[in-house]
Amino acid sequence: MKKPIKKEVKKESKGIVKQLGEQIKLQLDYRTMIVLRSKAALAMWMSKYPDAKVIA
Repeated sequence: MKKPIKKEVKKESKGIVKQLGEQIKLQLDYRTMIVLRSKAALAMWMSKYPDAKVIA
């Protein structure tokens, strides 16, 4: 009986991941890349790293 509960939780967590929307990849320097979920976070990181590049 416990296994179906775990499967339902996995399905719910997968649904949540799909609903997060667009992810923005940002390259801060030649070796550091981060993934952002909002434009507010992008603005904050761009203010700290003005030479950062948006990859995707």
